[in-house]
Amino acid sequence: MQSCISRLRRPEITGVIVDYDKNPISNCKVGEVLTDKNGRFKLMEERYNAFLLTEIFAMEAPPLMVMEQIEKDGFEKDAISMFHKWGGGRKKGAKINLDTIYLKKINQPFNVSALLKKSNWQMGFTKKADTLYLVKNGFEEWCKTDRCNPFYSEYKALTDNYFYGGKNLPEGMIRRSLAIKFDTEKLPIKINMICEYKSTFEGPNRLPDTVNTNGSYKVLSNAEIIIDAGTLNELTGKYNVTDLDLFQMKLTKTK
Repeated sequence: MQSCISRLRRPEITGVIVDYDKNPISNCKVGEVLTDKNGRFKLMEERYNAFLLTEIFAMEAPPLMVMEQIEKDGFEKDAISMFHKWGGGRKKGAKINLDTIYLKKINQPFNVSALLKKSNWQMGFTKKADTLYLVKNGFEEWCKTDRCNPFYSEYKALTDNYFYGGKNLPEGMIRRSLAIKFDTEKLPIKINMICEYKSTFEGPNRLPDTVNTNGSYKVLSNAEIIIDAGTLNELTGKYNVTDLDLFQMKLTKTK
């Protein structure tokens, strides 16, 4: 035993599973356990022994990779994933509390007007502005599972060429952030767009551009939206709602 060292395979993970109406979901399978009547679950910490000399020669702690499935009849399957390059070196007693996890029903209904009314979103859009990705403020606190992570990655690739290695933005631009505030239908929406550019020590460097404009929107039959984006003419048009969740929305421009 003196030649071994304890490594972390999985921290203790706790949380509560609820539906989109915030009702707790009992008997929901999370990893190897089931939630109780209040939707709560606890996955116990798991550790393993590694050969000490091998770990010394590696010169760093091992990675931590966790994947726990979430399953319940009538709901879409989901998963809790965690990765840390050196997370396996955490000491005994490692704990993570995920708080509330929302599980999406199969064929979950949504009211698009209600989701947009008096809310704040961030937007990314493609080069031709034919597809819009909207992420509602609070997305990162809501998104704790694998179901929503891919959408966020796609959104960030449209807004940040520097950190995410995307090629969506115009030449010389490294970041474009667009905040959109929806009021009620037929009343103005407020849009703020900031574009940042590459800079060098030699210069001259271009200062960030800021655009503030007002527009409006109208929801048609819960599946289509007409947006007037004010001076941002490329974003004005009629869109189909092609992806929808509590804190995310994908709009595709109709031809």
